[in-house]
Amino acid sequence: MKLKYEFIINQVAGETVAVSVGDNDGRFNGYIKLNETGAFIFKALQNDVTREEIINGLMQEYPDASESDVAESVDSLITKLSEAELLV
Repeated sequence: MKLKYEFIINQVAGETVAVSVGDNDGRFNGYIKLNETGAFIFKALQNDVTREEIINGLMQEYPDASESDVAESVDSLITKLSEAELLV
C-alpha cells in the first residue's frame, strides 16, 4: 500500500503536517496534522510498503515500544487514510 497523492511533510507553527503537492493539488484540500509516530508512518507510505514493514520500521526506531501499541498506531492511521481514500 502507499499514498495515492504526493505529500510533503513540514513543521508549521510547531506542528508536523502533511500537505498535498504537485498535480495532486485540488484533489486533496487541506493538511493532515501528524504526531511523531504518524509522521514516520506517513513517510513510509510514500513508498509501496506493507503493514508489517511499517511496524518493523517503527520497532527499530522505538525499541522500547510494545509491538501491540505500535501495531495499534499503524492500524489506526491506515484505517483513517483508507477511509479518506488516500491509499492505493
